[in-house]
Amino acid sequence: MRKTIRTCFWFLVINLLVSKTSSAIDITDFVDFSLRAGGSTLLPGRLYVPPEAIGSSATPRPFIVFLHGGSGAGTDNLHQLNQDMVDLAFEAERRGAFLYLPQAPLNWRPKAVTDYVMTMIDHGLADYDVDRTRMYLSGYSSGGGGTWNMLSRYPKRFAAAVSVSPVSAEPDFVPANLVGQPITVFHARNDSIAPVTTTRDIINRILIAANQPAPTYPGANAPDFSYSVAQLDLTYNEPASGDHSVLFSVYNKPALYTWLFAHSIAPEPSSGVLLAAGIFMLAGHRRRDKLTWGASRL
Repeated sequence: MRKTIRTCFWFLVINLLVSKTSSAIDITDFVDFSLRAGGSTLLPGRLYVPPEAIGSSATPRPFIVFLHGGSGAGTDNLHQLNQDMVDLAFEAERRGAFLYLPQAPLNWRPKAVTDYVMTMIDHGLADYDVDRTRMYLSGYSSGGGGTWNMLSRYPKRFAAAVSVSPVSAEPDFVPANLVGQPITVFHARNDSIAPVTTTRDIINRILIAANQPAPTYPGANAPDFSYSVAQLDLTYNEPASGDHSVLFSVYNKPALYTWLFAHSIAPEPSSGVLLAAGIFMLAGHRRRDKLTWGASRL
């Protein structure tokens, strides 16, 4: 009897998850957006293209990059589409934003892997109607560490970033490169997979680089803790509980997306001056070559 009840319980859970996923972004709404060369796939990936970015009335849309955790790693271009990104997918659809889901073979530590991600981001900018001033980065667990790595390796490319339960950054991490980049971080104090002290250390290093004092972190039995530095647009959230599954109480909060989408990168002043002066004259529209890889709809 207990076995039957347990089986029924998991059947209901799976069906609820499937129905929740299918009611938002269907897998057929993603295009294969993988980086290939010489017949080999260098980085699998999928891209949700919002209807608002298609057709003659298309307008530039925001572009979200989500770096999966360990359960999404592989080469099948499928495992990164799991329950971790469901709430984010809902919001991308609701706001008419691109959602890029690359898949790392193992993790986001090697620079070659993050370079591949940036290569595909640049292809997205060239091939789709993307608002380059509204590029957002987020990652969970291994992907949270990847968020640290990418913000450090490619500074000022993203308008804002969200890191959830991140692992440690790589040795090439430069905290000064993150100063001034809008960042919100979530890490549960009782995380049994990625120690919260790792994230506290990253926050401290960013604050030191910005000549800001580090906070006094709470003890194990203290209530939820939050620390913000307005002039840096840096917020660190440390829930007392939630373990390594805190993401499910993070990505489902509308306030997170209100904060994220409120940010944009100001255009370079020099570009505006040059255009206003008429130095560059555009005769018609510049043709953009379509990618020959990763363009098939799944």
